[in-house]
Amino acid sequence: RGLVVGPHPRRVVSVPRGAPGGGARCRGPPLPYAGRSGLLGTPSCLGVPHSRGGVAAFAAAADLGGGPLGGGGGLPGSPETPATASSPDAARDAQRAPKTTPQKWLARGAGMAQKGKAFLSGKLSSNPLRLIPRQARKQPLKVALLVEPTPFTHVCGYANRFKEMLRYLKEFGDGVHIATPDDKPEAPSEFLGFPVETLEGGRLPLYPEVCLTIDSKGHAGRMLESYKPDLIHVSSPGFLAMRAVVYAKKHNIPLVMSYHTHLPVYAERYMNWAPFSRQASWLYIKALHSFADLTLVTSPQILEEFRAWGIKRAAVWRKGVDTDIFNPRHRDAATRDAVLTTPKTAAQKTPPPPAHKAAAAAAASSQQQKTVLLYVGRLSVEKRLDELATVLDRCPTACLALVGGGPHEAALRKHFARFGDRVTFCGVLRGDALSKAYASADIFCMPSDSETLGFVVIEAMASGLAVVGAKAGGIPSIIKDSSNGLLAPPRDPEAFATRVEQLITSKDLREQLQTKARKDAEGWGWRAATRHLRDVQYLAAVRRHKALQQKSFFGGVSSLWRDYVLRKWLKKLLMRWYRNVAFFNQITNRLALAFASSSSSSSSSSSSSPSSPNAIRGSG
Repeated sequence: RGLVVGPHPRRVVSVPRGAPGGGARCRGPPLPYAGRSGLLGTPSCLGVPHSRGGVAAFAAAADLGGGPLGGGGGLPGSPETPATASSPDAARDAQRAPKTTPQKWLARGAGMAQKGKAFLSGKLSSNPLRLIPRQARKQPLKVALLVEPTPFTHVCGYANRFKEMLRYLKEFGDGVHIATPDDKPEAPSEFLGFPVETLEGGRLPLYPEVCLTIDSKGHAGRMLESYKPDLIHVSSPGFLAMRAVVYAKKHNIPLVMSYHTHLPVYAERYMNWAPFSRQASWLYIKALHSFADLTLVTSPQILEEFRAWGIKRAAVWRKGVDTDIFNPRHRDAATRDAVLTTPKTAAQKTPPPPAHKAAAAAAASSQQQKTVLLYVGRLSVEKRLDELATVLDRCPTACLALVGGGPHEAALRKHFARFGDRVTFCGVLRGDALSKAYASADIFCMPSDSETLGFVVIEAMASGLAVVGAKAGGIPSIIKDSSNGLLAPPRDPEAFATRVEQLITSKDLREQLQTKARKDAEGWGWRAATRHLRDVQYLAAVRRHKALQQKSFFGGVSSLWRDYVLRKWLKKLLMRWYRNVAFFNQITNRLALAFASSSSSSSSSSSSSPSSPNAIRGSG
């Protein structure tokens, strides 16, 4: 009896008795020709159902005629098409036959074979993040987003990341409730239709630009109780992340932490008076993220640091950029003039006399020949913007435009005062003004070594700028040296100035880097990044949380059983030991009494005898 086993163990086909190699217990009419070689030549991945009507019903149901497996039809190797059985079982078997064609089954089987071969050779990763059920990806998610500081009124690099994430989660049909601290009157109550719960918070004395909270009144906790999300996504590090750990444990919700601020670098800059500030920061990060089901970092470099410090369950949150908003087509001459020059006074706004028109035109043309260096972001100490003074000293034709605000702005104005009109503080720009400022510059400078990713670098590349950045943090994951930008050693102003000077003097190199930077940025889309976040990373955290629940359940049952058995066994053991000890004590007590009685009797007899030596000594 020959059997062809399909994907399910009960799906077999029987060779009729009349056929060569057939079994004695097979039923159904015999075929004109169906040899064992022909039947076993049929691929086992076809999933053939059990057929009481024989191979003829199988051939009719699987529709092998005219396919690549048969010659003129029927089974492989058969010279003629077998007759279809007329039994009622044939119709039933035809209805139960698989709906897919043999070609699809063959392709699927070949793909599975290739994956198995790659897995055995070690080329295919066994990462559980890839093993997500396809059915679960179509289900909408309920996400509770806890962000600190707020991405809506606070100017920061990750604000665009969260806004784009919310935009595409709405497109995918997911639900999001947001809780964030804010003390500004323009704090929104909703964003893209998602409700925003504004939490009360305070500002740090060392860094007053950031509003933080511990949710002392429990508004975020009540939001979680009413919303009942599938998972909690909280930004880290911060006080709200510690509170989110409590909420996740209390309500038994999966927890995802995303790391955006490189705390050890900030601790070195702002708390350099404290010993071991960097090590203490890493210990805090490790302790905090040990409660997360999944930790998201923004660059492979930060991921390597996390792994070096023993922080597990970490993955990279993919980057993205809106290439329509940040585009070279937004280049504007009027914006370039505004960036190059400081705000004009009333005397400067009057038209020059005719005698000086030629000089004004020459000044304007020379102004257009200058190279505009641009920085966009917070004006703070950790950004190391004061090192750009070395660039201006070595490149007299360069002008610097600083877009943004921050606690270090007043100190930077004093630091760059000797350069006069060559340095412009543009303030905070948004929307079209920011897009035009990016596209109207020539070179983007990022001397900071504290960036976990550097979104402004991506936006500058999408705007068609040549970028020079410090080789630290997450910037090397964006800039490939001498390919789409230039990298300089961190905390080395002279090396950074050399790189900028190289771009100013070589126009061909600058155009080459601009073209490659724009091409690379076009491949970083927010839609694909959010899809991967939702379909792979979020669901991986949910699956891990459920696995831990099952493990804790069975572990609890086993621990109860173990405790019961161990208690009973230990009780018996202790009782036996107690009885043995009691018996031993009885023996020792009896021996002691016997020894005491014998010693007392011997002493009394010796004292009554007159001829004893002691009696003689005593009398003498």
